[in-house]
Amino acid sequence: MADATEQKIEPGQRPIVDYLELPSNDLSDAYIKALVNKDGSAAFLYSPTRRFDSSTGDLDPDSLQPARLENEGELWVYTIVHQSFPGVETPFIGAIVDVPVQGHPDLKVAVRANLVGVEPEPAKIELGMKVRLRARAARKDKEGNDVVIPEFVPI
Repeated sequence: MADATEQKIEPGQRPIVDYLELPSNDLSDAYIKALVNKDGSAAFLYSPTRRFDSSTGDLDPDSLQPARLENEGELWVYTIVHQSFPGVETPFIGAIVDVPVQGHPDLKVAVRANLVGVEPEPAKIELGMKVRLRARAARKDKEGNDVVIPEFVPI
C-alpha cells in the first residue's frame, strides 16, 4: 500500500540525454546545455558527473560554468546507418554538428544527433550545411513519459 504522503507523479516529458533541457511542455523551447571553463577557452556538453576542466587540468570544482548552446549549427560529419537494432528504422543519418555556445561566438561544441528531413543519400547531404535543433517525443517509457530526443533539421 502506498504511503499517504507519497505524491503521484504525472507522466511528462523526459529527455533521453542529460544535456537536453526541456524548460516547458513546448518542445520548441528545448535547448542543449553545456559547461564552459573559466577563461572561455573550452566547452563541454553538460554532464552531471563532469566536475573539472579537462582541457586545462583545473581541479577547482567551480572551474566550469553552465552555458546554453545556440539552436543552430553546421553539419561537421555524418554517417548513413543501414543496419541497426531491431525496431530501429533504417537507413538514417547519424550526424555530428558543431554548435556555438551562446555568448562565446568562437567556441563550439560537437553534438551527436540524427539528421532528419534529408534523404539518406550522400548526394543530398552537404558538409557545412546549416541545421537547427529540434526536440521530438520519440516514444513512451514504461511510466508513460514521453522520451524526448534531440535531432537536427536543415535550415
